[in-house]
Amino acid sequence: MKSKDYFILGCKLFGIYCLVLGVPTLLTTIPTFVQTQMDEDYRRIMMATKIATRLLPVIFILGGFYLIRGGARLYHFAYPDENENRNQIEEKLLLFLKMLGIYLVISYFPDLLKTISSYIAYSNAPKIFNLMQEQQYTYVNAASSIWGVGVGLYLFRGGKFIVSMAMKSLPEGHNHISEENNG
Repeated sequence: MKSKDYFILGCKLFGIYCLVLGVPTLLTTIPTFVQTQMDEDYRRIMMATKIATRLLPVIFILGGFYLIRGGARLYHFAYPDENENRNQIEEKLLLFLKMLGIYLVISYFPDLLKTISSYIAYSNAPKIFNLMQEQQYTYVNAASSIWGVGVGLYLFRGGKFIVSMAMKSLPEGHNHISEENNG
């Protein structure tokens, strides 16, 4: 199989992973539909958090189906320079980095969305509301979620610096894999 075939199979596996993540995330949205007694100002402040909570399962499930059913645009995004000639080890490294990139984006995106909604909630709240928990959540998770999604996108697009660094560290003569080891 070619690298493209492995990439497509990997995307289908990540599609299943997204669907598996989507079901429990969908169950966590049930409480957001129950109306509780709270002040109208507080309800307005927490709207961003409620929207993020309801949006996550939709993103997981739609993304999962997209990855399972094909994802041609995703392939073109991941391999914009498809015609480049690479040796086999570089091609496989690139494939694994792209798969790692997809995993990082899927793993860190929910935290990023929650961080953004928490920031919106506490930054729009009147001073009378003490949203220290929302503010603390934002400060603790902002750097890691932005970093995780950013590195994931970088790897997904090719991670050229990492590939070049890894290829330079190989001893001369190991820049290709023989057909015997390929089976």
